[in-house]
Amino acid sequence: MIGKGIIIKGIGGFYDVMLDDDILRCTPRGKFRKDGIIPMVGDRVEVNTRDAVVENILPRKNQFNRPLVANIDYLGIVVSVKKPQPDLLLVDKLILSAAVNSVKSMIIINKIDLAESQTEIESIKEEYKISGCTVFTISCKEGTGIDELMNELGRGITVFAGQSGVGKSSLINCLHPYQKQEVGDISKKAKRGRHTTRNVELLVLPDGRMIVDTPGFSAMNVNSILPEEVQNYYNEFIPYIHECKFLGCLHNKEPDCAVKNAVQRGKLPVGRYERYIRILEMLDQERWWQRW
Repeated sequence: MIGKGIIIKGIGGFYDVMLDDDILRCTPRGKFRKDGIIPMVGDRVEVNTRDAVVENILPRKNQFNRPLVANIDYLGIVVSVKKPQPDLLLVDKLILSAAVNSVKSMIIINKIDLAESQTEIESIKEEYKISGCTVFTISCKEGTGIDELMNELGRGITVFAGQSGVGKSSLINCLHPYQKQEVGDISKKAKRGRHTTRNVELLVLPDGRMIVDTPGFSAMNVNSILPEEVQNYYNEFIPYIHECKFLGCLHNKEPDCAVKNAVQRGKLPVGRYERYIRILEMLDQERWWQRW
């Protein structure tokens, strides 16, 4: 009998597939290895339930290779007020990569209990207030803001990403209390967190919404994007792009650039714009290396 399900975990060549309310541990057909196809957590599959074999992987809406996850609907980008200090360049790269893959981003500012003043929190929120991303402020330690975040989680699959130590495992514990994740501490010397999640796993909430717990989801490859395409994924640039003097303006060194003028007038966040330029430089450098 053939049934349809979703892969919720893969380990040691076996894949746990959720079929309605049952979970069946399956092996993949040999044709996948022959064709170079790797089943991923999040894959929607057809399964021979009698033999516990994955027969077919249905078309993916998107996929990420580090780590291997597929069919993501939402990306929750977790950043802490401090411990570790927020890496907003990473946040911007995650937003960009998510947008390219038709994934909706939300920004989750954790550890607000560590803020010495409201200004520390507002300075992060200010960077993204017109980015198109919903921004949440939470404290996993105190439980602040968790209900608001829970209410806004969309139907489908949500994956959390961010620096090590920002509290991704703690957040999953708050959202899915039956699946307690090991929580890492912060290296006092490096001020960075230690990875605590070891396997990619799809967790199903009581109402059917799904969240992915995954190790190492702190970086996403944006090298496949052309520099001239990047601006299209910056929601705050859109009102100004067509006002630039030159067609194809990258808003970098070109004169009479409406985006740069908006930054100078305080209409666009300076930090967000400066990190946009850094991403352009990174892509240019990567393209230069690919020529050799």
